[in-house]
Amino acid sequence: MKIYILDKVLEYGNDKSNIDGLFQEIDSILEKSDYYFSHLVIDDLEIYEDYNDYFLDNIRNIREVKVVSSTLKELAENIMVTTIDYLNRAIPEINILSNEFYKTPTKQSWDKFSDLLEGIEWIIDSFISIDINERLKDIVSSYEQWNNYAKEIYSLQEQLVELEEIMGNQDTVSMADILSYEINPLFENMREKLEGLVSKGDN
Repeated sequence: MKIYILDKVLEYGNDKSNIDGLFQEIDSILEKSDYYFSHLVIDDLEIYEDYNDYFLDNIRNIREVKVVSSTLKELAENIMVTTIDYLNRAIPEINILSNEFYKTPTKQSWDKFSDLLEGIEWIIDSFISIDINERLKDIVSSYEQWNNYAKEIYSLQEQLVELEEIMGNQDTVSMADILSYEINPLFENMREKLEGLVSKGDN
Protein backbone atom coordinates (compact mmCIF):
# COMPACT_ATOMS: atom_id res chain seq x y z
CA MET A 1 0.00 0.00 0.00
CA LYS A 2 1.09 3.58 -0.64
CA ILE A 3 1.01 6.28 2.05
CA TYR A 4 0.88 9.88 0.81
CA ILE A 5 2.04 12.41 3.41
CA LEU A 6 2.99 16.02 2.62
CA ASP A 7 5.37 15.69 -0.37
CA LYS A 8 6.38 12.10 0.39
CA VAL A 9 5.14 8.69 -0.75
CA LEU A 10 5.83 5.76 1.58
CA GLU A 11 5.33 2.11 0.68
CA TYR A 12 4.39 -0.61 3.15
CA GLY A 13 3.41 -4.24 2.76
CA ASN A 14 -0.19 -5.11 3.67
CA ASP A 15 0.70 -6.81 6.90
CA LYS A 16 -0.50 -6.19 10.47
CA SER A 17 3.09 -6.19 11.71
CA ASN A 18 3.71 -2.96 9.73
CA ILE A 19 0.94 -0.90 11.32
CA ASP A 20 2.85 0.44 14.36
CA GLY A 21 5.89 1.39 12.27
CA LEU A 22 3.68 3.13 9.72
CA PHE A 23 2.08 5.36 12.38
CA GLN A 24 5.47 6.09 13.95
CA GLU A 25 6.83 7.24 10.58
CA ILE A 26 3.77 9.45 9.98
CA ASP A 27 4.25 11.05 13.43
CA SER A 28 7.95 11.54 12.81
CA ILE A 29 7.42 13.27 9.43
CA LEU A 30 4.75 15.62 10.83
CA GLU A 31 6.84 16.46 13.91
CA LYS A 32 9.56 17.81 11.60
CA SER A 33 7.08 19.99 9.70
CA ASP A 34 4.72 22.87 10.55
CA TYR A 35 1.74 20.61 9.92
CA TYR A 36 -0.52 18.71 12.29
CA PHE A 37 -2.39 15.47 11.74
CA SER A 38 -6.06 15.94 10.85
CA HIS A 39 -7.42 12.61 9.55
CA LEU A 40 -6.85 9.84 7.01
CA VAL A 41 -8.40 9.16 3.62
CA ILE A 42 -8.11 5.42 3.00
CA ASP A 43 -9.09 4.33 -0.52
CA ASP A 44 -11.32 7.44 -0.85
CA LEU A 45 -13.00 6.85 2.54
CA GLU A 46 -12.49 9.58 5.16
CA ILE A 47 -11.58 8.15 8.58
CA TYR A 48 -11.58 10.42 11.64
CA GLU A 49 -11.09 7.97 14.52
CA ASP A 50 -10.12 4.42 15.51
CA TYR A 51 -7.41 4.39 12.82
CA ASN A 52 -5.62 1.40 14.29
CA ASP A 53 -8.81 -0.68 14.35
CA TYR A 54 -9.57 0.25 10.74
CA PHE A 55 -6.10 -0.88 9.65
CA LEU A 56 -6.36 -4.13 11.62
CA ASP A 57 -9.75 -4.94 10.08
CA ASN A 58 -8.89 -3.96 6.50
CA ILE A 59 -5.12 -4.34 6.16
CA ARG A 60 -5.30 -6.92 3.35
CA ASN A 61 -7.34 -4.65 1.04
CA ILE A 62 -5.89 -1.18 1.66
CA ARG A 63 -4.24 0.26 -1.46
CA GLU A 64 -3.85 3.97 -0.79
CA VAL A 65 -3.69 6.10 2.36
CA LYS A 66 -3.66 9.90 2.24
CA VAL A 67 -2.59 11.60 5.46
CA VAL A 68 -4.56 14.85 5.70
CA SER A 69 -2.67 17.47 7.66
CA SER A 70 -3.32 21.12 8.48
CA THR A 71 -1.49 24.12 9.80
CA LEU A 72 -2.25 25.02 13.40
CA LYS A 73 -4.46 27.91 12.24
CA GLU A 74 -6.45 25.65 9.88
CA LEU A 75 -6.83 23.05 12.61
CA ALA A 76 -8.15 25.65 15.07
CA GLU A 77 -10.58 27.03 12.47
CA ASN A 78 -11.85 23.52 11.72
CA ILE A 79 -12.49 22.99 15.43
CA MET A 80 -14.34 26.32 15.63
CA VAL A 81 -16.50 25.53 12.58
CA THR A 82 -17.29 22.06 13.98
CA THR A 83 -18.24 23.67 17.31
CA ILE A 84 -20.58 26.14 15.54
CA ASP A 85 -22.23 23.21 13.70
CA TYR A 86 -22.70 21.41 17.00
CA LEU A 87 -24.18 24.51 18.69
CA ASN A 88 -26.58 25.04 15.77
CA ARG A 89 -27.91 21.51 16.24
CA ALA A 90 -27.88 21.60 20.04
CA ILE A 91 -29.71 24.89 20.71
CA PRO A 92 -33.17 23.77 19.47
CA GLU A 93 -32.64 20.36 21.12
CA ILE A 94 -31.98 21.99 24.51
CA ASN A 95 -35.35 23.74 24.35
CA ILE A 96 -37.08 20.42 23.68
CA LEU A 97 -35.08 18.69 26.41
CA SER A 98 -35.80 21.30 29.07
CA ASN A 99 -39.55 20.96 28.35
CA GLU A 100 -39.25 17.20 28.80
CA PHE A 101 -37.53 17.68 32.17
CA TYR A 102 -40.22 20.13 33.32
CA LYS A 103 -42.70 17.30 32.75
CA THR A 104 -41.58 13.70 33.29
CA PRO A 105 -38.31 12.81 31.57
CA THR A 106 -38.30 9.47 29.75
CA LYS A 107 -35.31 7.16 29.29
CA GLN A 108 -34.80 8.86 25.92
CA SER A 109 -34.70 12.26 27.68
CA TRP A 110 -31.96 11.00 30.00
CA ASP A 111 -30.05 9.58 27.01
CA LYS A 112 -30.25 12.94 25.23
CA PHE A 113 -29.15 14.69 28.43
CA SER A 114 -26.15 12.35 28.67
CA ASP A 115 -25.28 13.16 25.01
CA LEU A 116 -25.50 16.86 25.85
CA LEU A 117 -23.05 16.47 28.75
CA GLU A 118 -20.64 14.69 26.40
CA GLY A 119 -21.08 17.52 23.87
CA ILE A 120 -20.34 20.15 26.53
CA GLU A 121 -17.21 18.27 27.61
CA TRP A 122 -16.08 18.05 23.97
CA ILE A 123 -16.58 21.83 23.55
CA ILE A 124 -14.50 22.50 26.68
CA ASP A 125 -11.75 20.04 25.67
CA SER A 126 -11.50 21.43 22.15
CA PHE A 127 -11.34 24.99 23.52
CA ILE A 128 -8.49 23.97 25.86
CA SER A 129 -6.60 22.29 23.00
CA ILE A 130 -6.45 25.67 21.21
CA ASP A 131 -6.15 27.90 24.29
CA ILE A 132 -3.06 26.21 25.77
CA ASN A 133 -1.03 26.68 22.60
CA GLU A 134 1.84 29.11 23.05
CA ARG A 135 1.15 30.50 19.55
CA LEU A 136 -2.48 31.29 20.36
CA LYS A 137 -2.19 34.92 19.21
CA ASP A 138 -1.10 33.71 15.75
CA ILE A 139 -3.83 31.06 15.59
CA VAL A 140 -6.98 33.08 16.34
CA SER A 141 -8.09 36.01 14.22
CA SER A 142 -8.97 38.20 17.23
CA TYR A 143 -7.34 37.66 20.61
CA GLU A 144 -9.92 39.90 22.31
CA GLN A 145 -12.84 37.97 20.77
CA TRP A 146 -11.20 34.68 21.80
CA ASN A 147 -10.96 35.93 25.41
CA ASN A 148 -14.66 36.80 25.29
CA TYR A 149 -15.34 33.24 24.10
CA ALA A 150 -13.12 31.94 26.94
CA LYS A 151 -15.36 33.70 29.50
CA GLU A 152 -18.38 31.85 28.09
CA ILE A 153 -16.46 28.56 28.36
CA TYR A 154 -15.64 29.21 32.03
CA SER A 155 -19.32 29.94 32.71
CA LEU A 156 -20.19 26.71 30.90
CA GLN A 157 -17.76 24.78 33.12
CA GLU A 158 -19.49 26.20 36.21
CA GLN A 159 -22.92 25.22 34.87
CA LEU A 160 -21.65 21.73 34.08
CA VAL A 161 -20.57 21.23 37.71
CA GLU A 162 -23.94 22.52 38.94
CA LEU A 163 -25.84 20.31 36.49
CA GLU A 164 -23.95 17.23 37.60
CA GLU A 165 -24.68 18.00 41.27
CA ILE A 166 -28.40 18.52 40.63
CA MET A 167 -28.49 15.40 38.45
CA GLY A 168 -27.30 13.39 41.47
CA ASN A 169 -30.39 14.62 43.37
CA GLN A 170 -32.70 13.80 40.43
CA ASP A 171 -34.07 17.37 40.68
CA THR A 172 -35.47 17.48 37.16
CA VAL A 173 -37.14 20.91 37.48
CA SER A 174 -33.85 22.57 38.49
CA MET A 175 -32.14 20.73 35.62
CA ALA A 176 -34.75 22.11 33.21
CA ASP A 177 -34.18 25.61 34.63
CA ILE A 178 -30.42 25.40 34.07
CA LEU A 179 -30.88 24.06 30.53
CA SER A 180 -33.38 26.76 29.64
CA TYR A 181 -32.00 29.82 31.45
CA GLU A 182 -28.26 29.13 31.64
CA ILE A 183 -27.02 26.62 29.03
CA ASN A 184 -29.15 27.80 26.12
CA PRO A 185 -28.17 31.52 26.38
CA LEU A 186 -24.53 30.46 26.89
CA PHE A 187 -24.65 28.33 23.73
CA GLU A 188 -26.14 31.25 21.78
CA ASN A 189 -23.44 33.65 23.04
CA MET A 190 -20.71 31.12 22.25
CA ARG A 191 -22.03 30.64 18.73
CA GLU A 192 -22.04 34.41 18.17
CA LYS A 193 -18.44 34.77 19.41
CA LEU A 194 -17.20 31.85 17.31
CA GLU A 195 -18.98 33.09 14.18
CA GLY A 196 -17.17 36.41 14.68
CA LEU A 197 -13.82 34.62 14.97
CA VAL A 198 -14.41 32.44 11.91
CA SER A 199 -15.67 35.31 9.71
CA LYS A 200 -12.67 37.47 10.71
CA GLY A 201 -10.42 34.59 9.75
CA ASP A 202 -11.97 34.56 6.26
CA ASN A 203 -11.08 38.19 5.59
